[in-house]
Order: sequence, then C-alpha cells, then structure tokens
Amino acid sequence: MSFLIVEQTTYAIGTTGWWSGLSIGLGYAALVVLAARLLRGEDRVRFERIWGFAILALMFFKHGNLLYTGQWSSQDHLEMQLCGFSRILAILLLVFRHSWAFYPLFFWGIVGGLHAFLTPQYTAGATPFMFWEYNLAHAGIMIVPLYHYFVHGFEIKRWTWAKMLAVNIALMVPVGLINKATGANYMFLSQKPIANNPFIVGEWPTYILGFVAAGALHYALLTVFFARRSRPIGVESSSDQVHRQ
Repeated sequence: MSFLIVEQTTYAIGTTGWWSGLSIGLGYAALVVLAARLLRGEDRVRFERIWGFAILALMFFKHGNLLYTGQWSSQDHLEMQLCGFSRILAILLLVFRHSWAFYPLFFWGIVGGLHAFLTPQYTAGATPFMFWEYNLAHAGIMIVPLYHYFVHGFEIKRWTWAKMLAVNIALMVPVGLINKATGANYMFLSQKPIANNPFIVGEWPTYILGFVAAGALHYALLTVFFARRSRPIGVESSSDQVHRQ
C-alpha cells in the first residue's frame, strides 16, 4: 500500500482493517482515561491544551500531506463534514476552553465518530498515514466530549438534542451551496455514502430525510443515557463546571 496514492476505501465490519481501526480508537481512549485519573490542576490544563494542539497538528499535517502529493481538492478536503466541524469544535474546547463548543461536539462527534468506526469510509484514502489519521481524528471527536462530560462535569439538558439537530439542519443550507459551487459532496448532501450503513435508505434526496430522522433518534438516545449526569471524575472546583444551558 503506497504512502502517496489516495484511493477511497471502505472496510466491512469484522475485517482486519475494521478491527485495526477500532484498536486505534480504543488505545486512544485508554490513554485519555489514564491521563484523567493521574493528572490534576495545572497538569490537567496543560495536558488538555497539548491534546488540543495535537489534534490541530494532525489536521494540518493531513492537509499538508495532501497538498504535497497533489491530492488536495476543494471537492474532497475542506473540513465541511460534521466530523470535520467536530474536530474544530474539539480544538476550541480543549485549547481555548469555549464551553459552548461542547454541545454540538457531544452530539455530532459521538454520533459521527460512532458510525465512522462502524462503517468506515476513507474519503482521503487508506494509506498508512491516512488510516491512522482517520481513526485518531474520529476517536478524538468522541473522546473529547465524553472526557468533558465525566471529568469536568458538563451537563446535557433535556432539549439540548433538539437545538443541536436544528443547527445541524440549518448547516445543510450553506454546505449545500458550497457543494453546488465546488461539485463536492460534503455532509453527503449531493449523493449518498458508499459505506454499507442501515440508515442510508433510498436515493437522493430521500436518504437525506433518513439522515435527519436517524440523527434525531441518535441524539434523543444520547440524551436518555446522559441527561442525568454521572458523578464526574476528579472535578476540582465549581468554576470548572460548564455554564448551564
């Protein structure tokens, strides 16, 4: 497998590539859990900032690699998917401590990351670097909001899911216009994904309605599981809590 050639790739559940990606995500999660239990005070703040800058560096290195190899294009590599938005939100939360970023990141990142692992579609190719980048990036957008939920005590309110779904739907308008201008398929608004996912039903535009319905279902289920916050790990002061929504 060449480091330079980009070819869109998918892996079915249970294949070696699928298990390899899942192992990367689980290893990432284990390291963050260990850090959450060991670090306190300024050490924890420093860890979070380094973590955020590492996510930023990985994103820049991905684009730099694509530019260097002549593979970068506005049709494929703008960060205009929900997972791309989630990566930026994770950086804002970790580096700049913008608490508002937690809410969309929680729903978009966890749901997007979950399906990225269940039915991976490597739109930038599955070269060795892109394989690691894809799995680290998608693991990060799941782990960062869960870290803030359990470690910093961030809360999910009863109707937060509906607000985030509304923002999600509103984003379809500018992203759809960008797709029309560039010939892209961000948020899969122009054509359905090639991954084998049970929530992809019908052809355009029917499957988009299915995406919205599936999003509502996933967001509501997350609310059921997380609206009553578990006791946070190592919360140090009331100032470390998120502003209530």
